[in-house]
Amino acid sequence: MSDLRRFSVLDLGLLTLTLAAAAGSRAWFLKTYADGPNGAPLPAQVERSQGEGSPDELHELIRNLTEGRGFVARAPLAAGVEPTADQAPGYPWLLSLLARLHADPNGLDNTTRWLQCLLGTLTAGLYFLFARRAFQSRLVATLAGLFTAVHPYWIINTGEVADGVLCSFLLATVLCIGARASYAGGPLASLVLGLALAALALVRAALLPFALVGLLGFLWRCRGMARGWMCAFLACLGFVNGLAPWTLRNFRELGAFVPVADSTYLHLWMGNNAASTGGSESDSAVVNSLAELRSEERDALAERLAQMPQVERYGQFAPALAKMIRTDPGGTARRRIDAAVAFFIGEGWNKQQRALRTGAAQNLPSPQGEGWSFALPLALLLMLVLAALGWRWSYGWRDGAWLASLAAVWIPLPYILSHAEWLHGPRLPLDGVLLCYAAFAVACMAPNVAGRLLSGSAPNP
Repeated sequence: MSDLRRFSVLDLGLLTLTLAAAAGSRAWFLKTYADGPNGAPLPAQVERSQGEGSPDELHELIRNLTEGRGFVARAPLAAGVEPTADQAPGYPWLLSLLARLHADPNGLDNTTRWLQCLLGTLTAGLYFLFARRAFQSRLVATLAGLFTAVHPYWIINTGEVADGVLCSFLLATVLCIGARASYAGGPLASLVLGLALAALALVRAALLPFALVGLLGFLWRCRGMARGWMCAFLACLGFVNGLAPWTLRNFRELGAFVPVADSTYLHLWMGNNAASTGGSESDSAVVNSLAELRSEERDALAERLAQMPQVERYGQFAPALAKMIRTDPGGTARRRIDAAVAFFIGEGWNKQQRALRTGAAQNLPSPQGEGWSFALPLALLLMLVLAALGWRWSYGWRDGAWLASLAAVWIPLPYILSHAEWLHGPRLPLDGVLLCYAAFAVACMAPNVAGRLLSGSAPNP
């Protein structure tokens, strides 16, 4: 990898421009649509209220954490409130902390949105820094920063009380610190990388596989670093210490080793049962599908599952999952395609197309609202097409962008194997990676810099 240019006054100016564009677009959106009781309703929705749980469960968790009762709520298929680990604790914990510090509980959502405005602004700046280091190009960095600053899905997500903004910020932190640590090493960068990977998994449990693979990839790269053993040790130390408190809590409360969430088999069943459409399912649909496979009476099965300890309850789906895959491999492959489509464009598209094919008159809600119905699909199409080109053309910079390449594979994988959602929430953190590759593709279309970018051999303007 070529030596990176020193951070200049021009770089600082371009970074400032990126931050100003990100802050301005998000502040305008919140002031227009979601700032207080007089704000207009959100014109579109891109994420559910919680990436891996229902809105009711999220609010219950926040209330119980704020009032000192711990991480307890009514988990999926449970009879009542119980200590739970069915979802990652990071976002509920953050909102409970804000609730403790907030004088007016009724204004918590508004405070959360403005905090997300700050995090979204910082996310755009982090992608500027990541692209500058990974591709050693001021042009790619500027385009990546501006693309993430005005990305309409992220702007709308700022107004939603959901974990997408926080998760996107942590992924940007991982990529930025990972590029720095892989290039120059250093004990502090290695320790922060491990902590950031753990924090990412604690905000969204489905990203734990990416966090593990990212850590292993960094350990492999430490072989060629000066004092690489120390960098590897500190990265592992940060990752383990980040997950240890929650893992110990789960062992104490649930009696099982659960690093983040214990609902893996439940989500896999949602995406693999015969009635799956690529998206999430309600409790009743889950019980119905399991009862049909086992030829059991639905109410008796639901009552029996509700009385089980949580880890054992969700473990009941493992043998059913294996049987479903073994007896219907063709259907399993089809459902994986449905889940992949749902990950990138939402389950709503699947259901709408199925309704059109069958001629069913269904009043399906739209994930978009007036005024955004053109911008959102166009942004998604351009992002996906340009990202595919940019990923292919950036082969010469694979040493700098290795962590982004891992993210492009390992972030979608858990959702493709299980299920996505009606809206775009599962994909939102990955959008930053895709926009970086899209920025690289656009930069390669400039004739004066395309040759040097495609060769991957020298710093570019």
